[in-house]
Amino acid sequence: MYRDYLVLGSGIAGLKAAEAIRDLDANGSVMMVTRDSVSPYSRPMLTKTPLRTFCKARISLFPEIWYQERRIELSLNTAVETIHAETHTVIAGGKEIRYGKCIYALGAENFIPPVPGARKDNVVSIRTAEDIEHIKKYAANAREAVVIGGGVIGLEAAFELSHYGLSVTVLEALPFLMPRLLDPGTAHDLKEGIHRFSIYTDVKISEICGEKAAEAVCLEDGRMFPCGLVIVSCGVRANIKIAQEAGIACERSVVVNKYMETNIPDIYACGDCAQFGGVNSALWSQAVEEGKTAGANAAGVKQEFAGFDTSLILNNPEISLFAYGDLGKNPKVTYWCEAKEHEESRGFFVNPAFGGMRQRLFYREHKLVGISLLGNLSEMEELKKQVAGGDVK
Repeated sequence: MYRDYLVLGSGIAGLKAAEAIRDLDANGSVMMVTRDSVSPYSRPMLTKTPLRTFCKARISLFPEIWYQERRIELSLNTAVETIHAETHTVIAGGKEIRYGKCIYALGAENFIPPVPGARKDNVVSIRTAEDIEHIKKYAANAREAVVIGGGVIGLEAAFELSHYGLSVTVLEALPFLMPRLLDPGTAHDLKEGIHRFSIYTDVKISEICGEKAAEAVCLEDGRMFPCGLVIVSCGVRANIKIAQEAGIACERSVVVNKYMETNIPDIYACGDCAQFGGVNSALWSQAVEEGKTAGANAAGVKQEFAGFDTSLILNNPEISLFAYGDLGKNPKVTYWCEAKEHEESRGFFVNPAFGGMRQRLFYREHKLVGISLLGNLSEMEELKKQVAGGDVK
């Protein structure tokens, strides 16, 4: 079998690559190969959809007719096994597929810390729709849950489990929440503003205890948190094994240039499995733009990766958080931070339930370089424009 364009993976990067290809090449054959059993869906919505009403169909990105009209062939339940770059062939699902151009978009796998007991059945890491079904199964009979990891996904999962009726505890190994993205002040205010569940930072887990299933999470200091369900949210690791075996240059991810080209002719990479300029943020926005760029270049239209929106947003009925830009993360640079607290107010993107509106503006050499907003997000678009424009204080 031969396809002009073969996309490996069905995440948002692979989908955007296929879409860009079809927009620029109306006639070339396009196939997406994925081990998933369903068509591409929104992974961010896995933890943004109410657990009780979760349904795969509701988070699907496009209906089946969309792929049919664009003649994008989906090969589901098909695991990629090997790439033979010298012969332009891929072995997937036991079959050989020859390609003209190949897009490597196999994403990432969740990182599971090497903690004793982390492989028990009721210890789940959220990456697929099947993982949510697994969580529903155990949540139905649990009274307590522990979430390991205090990032956006971990906190969103904690909110959903608490809404489901469970008593939830979040355990974060680092000194404060989301240190890669938030400044210490915003992280502190975020932690103090969450009352629905308990959050413990700077902890060291010794074991997930229980004979067959997880019954408690134990810390090195002797504390123990009973649970009938454990969610692990500790970041991801790029899927690079198949790329490495094919001779594609990899570091922590597949190395690409500004055109999303790898070191192997006619093979591109994008999304959570790729890095450009040494950076792989594993953010949805990065995957979208990299996918578009990879697809365009594969289709013969020279296009440079233009970067992506590095914003963070956590918005639900009880917490509203937005962070964008440089929040004082470079230790070699002197920043000036302007902190504001607002009176409680009403309006769209205003969350009175948070109990206080806090805003931090970060300046470097008198230029606005980053913002964090808690409780009141009504100014986020205007402030984003100011950061992008380098507004001067």
